[in-house]
Amino acid sequence: MNWVIDPGYLQQAGYIQDEDKLFGEWAIQLNGESLSSCDFTPVITQTNASKVAIEFKASPVKLTMVYTLVGEQLRWKIILCNPSNEAVSIKGLHVWFSLAYVMFRDNHVIRNMQKSCAVFPHLGGDFSKFAAVRRSNEGPHLGIYGIEGRTVTAGSYCRYSNRFLEQISPSLDGLLFHRLSLIEDGSSLDQSAETDWIYGEEYSALQLTPGQEEVWEFAFVPFADMDDFYRRGAALGHPRWSYTPVLPAGGVFEATLQLPEGQRIRELRLHSAPGDSEDIISEEITGEIKGQELPVTGGAGVSGRHHVCTLSLQREQPGEHKLELILEDGRRDVLVWNVLEPAGKLLSKRAEWLALNSYSGNEAVERPHAFRPLSNQGESLGKLAFLLMNNKMASPVPGQVAMAERAAVLDMKVHWFTDGDFRKPRPLYGTFYRIYDFDYIGHVFYLLSQMDERLLKLNPSRVYLQWAAEVMCMRLDPDCHPGQREKDESRLNGVFILYIQELLADLRVAGLTDLHARLLQLWEDFGRGMEIGVQQYGGAVTEHFYDNAGFGPTCQALCRLGITGEAGRYGQLILANIGFSNDYRLQNPDRWWEALSPMIHSLWGGLVAASALVAYEYIGDPAYLEAAYRSTMAVFNCYDWNVRSTPRRLAPGEGASTYSVAAPNLNMPELSRNRFGQSVFVGYSDPLFAALFADVSGDDWDMGEELAAYLPGFGTTAYLYRDSRGQLKCVNGFITEEQDSLLITSYAAYPSRYLLLEDKLEFRAPAGILQPRIRLQGGQFIS
Repeated sequence: MNWVIDPGYLQQAGYIQDEDKLFGEWAIQLNGESLSSCDFTPVITQTNASKVAIEFKASPVKLTMVYTLVGEQLRWKIILCNPSNEAVSIKGLHVWFSLAYVMFRDNHVIRNMQKSCAVFPHLGGDFSKFAAVRRSNEGPHLGIYGIEGRTVTAGSYCRYSNRFLEQISPSLDGLLFHRLSLIEDGSSLDQSAETDWIYGEEYSALQLTPGQEEVWEFAFVPFADMDDFYRRGAALGHPRWSYTPVLPAGGVFEATLQLPEGQRIRELRLHSAPGDSEDIISEEITGEIKGQELPVTGGAGVSGRHHVCTLSLQREQPGEHKLELILEDGRRDVLVWNVLEPAGKLLSKRAEWLALNSYSGNEAVERPHAFRPLSNQGESLGKLAFLLMNNKMASPVPGQVAMAERAAVLDMKVHWFTDGDFRKPRPLYGTFYRIYDFDYIGHVFYLLSQMDERLLKLNPSRVYLQWAAEVMCMRLDPDCHPGQREKDESRLNGVFILYIQELLADLRVAGLTDLHARLLQLWEDFGRGMEIGVQQYGGAVTEHFYDNAGFGPTCQALCRLGITGEAGRYGQLILANIGFSNDYRLQNPDRWWEALSPMIHSLWGGLVAASALVAYEYIGDPAYLEAAYRSTMAVFNCYDWNVRSTPRRLAPGEGASTYSVAAPNLNMPELSRNRFGQSVFVGYSDPLFAALFADVSGDDWDMGEELAAYLPGFGTTAYLYRDSRGQLKCVNGFITEEQDSLLITSYAAYPSRYLLLEDKLEFRAPAGILQPRIRLQGGQFIS
């Protein structure tokens, strides 16, 4: 694989104006003037077969890049010096770090898997590193480790071609150019620099005195998997952490730290930003560390005895936290983690907010009874799905159920179908309709069919069960659709996998035999098509050339069909898609097209996380469980009203559908490390966005379905497993050791299930009963 963006592909795809962003190109803000590498002709000096230097004289400074092969490593050194007789002021030094983050414009899925990578940054302090993970998850991957100098931040710039409104599927390709800011005074980050209490102290200009030299150096090293990525970093002198990325108030933060050889801790500080104040609280917690010498063997030459520390902190106050490690030699490392509101409170506030602010009622001029913001995309119906499922699992609020029912019958049914006839979908996108919209519509009707009859006002539950089946039969049958795009998309997977098997079971129990037989046949045909398509990874393609909205649900569908071997092939794409980082916000499923940068997308972040959790329960690899949890917790950033590090603050229960991870987002700097919804694109220069979002208001867009997917998984269940050392771990909860047993406390919104999969040990509370804690004693769960 070529790990950097290939100029030949830029020519092929028509992005020739971006050759100034290829790997190693740079820009500098020097004495009030902006200069870039394109303005200069460098002097290239090759010392030997293993070393080359590229020197730019950008008077009054000189910038030199030195590339050196050292065994299996490539060392990249950047030297900025001031040979003049006067001091110079530098507001920014930015180097393009354009790794092969590409969605190729063709249906060759294998190419997108093998020749493209996701980039997961670790920033803050002196130990920046980047994991470039091949999308197939087949190693070797590429690790880039900071050896000298600090990387202040990592931004990105997106090029893309979007033909969504044409009669074309797939319709979207693109690529991201990443950019490292070695010096950054905050001016390229727009509003986010002012609110970024986590990294903001790094934003400053540099006064380079005569003769002064600044050096940054990175090591490029292949790695096999996530564990190996951190082992390789440890071999290069990086502290190695394992930590809880997010916990609810009252939960326990746990971290394990392996120190670089020969190093000791000078100080450990905890900085937090409580959601109910404007203060930053700093605590010196060095005394909380417990240390021991442990043997460490294997991987990248890491062996012998190393100092390993553990930390356990119970936190009661919601808000973001930064743990700052200061070593004896003065170097720093950081972890960024979060304390959420208890999940049940977060969900109840969300439901209250939707009922009060989103439901339009009968008085609305446009689309009475719809939930807003208005959208032709079925994803907007996730609000209804969440309200119904939350009312099914918690004590029901009749008014919320009534709103969802009215919205489904009086708006959804007539907006997406001519005269409410499920055989006549409206072409809401000009000349076509989206097959995926019907997945969400079917889910809303199915959830209505599960509600207590006493809560339903417009139709009995059996009618909604029948409607859900009719919608899904139309959705899955290519012969029901006149257009080729719709016929093709009927064979693609979607969120219907969340409920299709339960729908079939309920149709059988209800005696709706004709509908059951038809839907079962279509589902079995669909499953056979998926199984046949596994060899070419057809399930990874949706409206886009390569999409986690494809391979996430496809993995889940194959698991539920019992085709776990093939499911595991798609499961690897999920593992490669979910980030790992020292910052909880960067552990999200990888997507870019709403933010035009790496982003947390509430809908598909949450649904891919749910697919990873299903994969764990069927395949058994704890890597899926860990990935599912950290990505689910990242998604809650879109609902967390205590977060103070973003310009966009949320009220309790409010949501913003997207968080732009890159800083800066060079397409739209106002989105840098910020939360937003599609309303941000109103008036944007892109004609497609202008057409899609011209009438949009508000940030609460494609949200809700991911919460409906969360509820049956982490919303109810705490998981236990043994790590590689045989130590029992808890995900979505924590373990308290007692004299003769272990007490398991669940973080779930509605705790009712505990699972130790490898021992085939499961506890389910009786229906309607919550079980926030359980005891593990003598190999059994004891309530």
